[in-house]
Amino acid sequence: MDAISFAGQVAIVTGAGRGMGRAYALDLARRGAAVVVNDIGGVGQQEGSWADATVRAIQDNGGRAVASHHSVATVEGGQGITDTAVREFGGVDIVINNAGFLRRGMFADTPLAHAREIIEVHLLGAFHVTQPTWKLMAAKGYGRVVFTSSAASFGMQANSNYVAAKAGLLGLTSALALEGAAHGIRVNSILPYARTSITVDSPALGPEAQHTVALQGELASRMTLASVTAAALYLASPACAITGQAISALAGRYARAFLSLNEGWLSGDVEEIAPEDFGEHLQEVLDSRRNFEPGSLQGELVQVIDRLRAQST
Repeated sequence: MDAISFAGQVAIVTGAGRGMGRAYALDLARRGAAVVVNDIGGVGQQEGSWADATVRAIQDNGGRAVASHHSVATVEGGQGITDTAVREFGGVDIVINNAGFLRRGMFADTPLAHAREIIEVHLLGAFHVTQPTWKLMAAKGYGRVVFTSSAASFGMQANSNYVAAKAGLLGLTSALALEGAAHGIRVNSILPYARTSITVDSPALGPEAQHTVALQGELASRMTLASVTAAALYLASPACAITGQAISALAGRYARAFLSLNEGWLSGDVEEIAPEDFGEHLQEVLDSRRNFEPGSLQGELVQVIDRLRAQST
C-alpha cells in the first residue's frame, strides 16, 4: 500500500511523555502531523516535564508539536487539551487516548480510592478527552479515535480496577463506532503489549505474577514499541476504513479481539421455567462450539427472534 501520511492533520496523544505515547507522537510528527503532546509527568521537576521533552524531540527533527499538561482525569482537563489543539493548530483530526498508570493490588485489599483513580484516568479520561474533540470531528465529517484497552480485559489477578476500566473501553469503542459512522469518524481500540514505564514502575503482583512475567520474558525481545505503533498509527490514519474493532498487538502478532455469544440453550417455556431447568441445560449454555458475533445489541435480539421463527415453522 502507499505510504501513510498525516500531512495537514492534527493529532492529540495523551500520555505522550514516555513509552508508547511518546512513540506514537514521534511517528505521527515524522509522518507530517502536528501533535498535541499531553502528559502530566515531570511537571515542576528540575529536568523538565516529559511532554516538553517529547515536544523538543519532535521540533529538533523539524516537526510541529506543543505540550499540554492538562489532566485527562477531569472534564476541564479534557477541554483544555482540545482548546490547545484548536488554538495552536486550528482543529483536531486524531485522538489517541493512551494516558494511564497502575494501582495494583488484590481485590480484597484494593482501596476504593485506587479504583476511582484508575477509572478516572483510563475510562473517564477517554470521555473527557474524546467528547470535546468529537464535536469538532463530527462537524467536518472526519475523525479517527483510538482507545487503549488491554489484554487484561480477558482477566488478570491483582489488577481488578485496571481490568474493569480497560474492559469498559471495549464497550465504549463499540458504542462510538456506531455513533460515529454517519460523521466519518472511525473508532477502534488497540490492546498493546510492550515493555514500557507503566510495567517497569509497577511490577506484576498476585499468585500468577511469576508465571506471567516468565511468559512475557520469552517474548520480551519482540515486544517493541515499534510493533505496537505500526497497528495504532494505521488505526489513526486516513487509510483506516474499519471501525468498532479491537486489535491486539503482541510481539508482532496482530489479531482481532471481540465479544461473541454462543448459540446457547433456547427454552420453549418462559413462564414455568425454574432454576433446575437452567441447571440441567448448563452445558448447552456454556458450549462454545457454535458462536456468533452480535455486532450490536440489536444483533442478539435478531438472532433469538430468528431462532424462534425457525422453531415455529
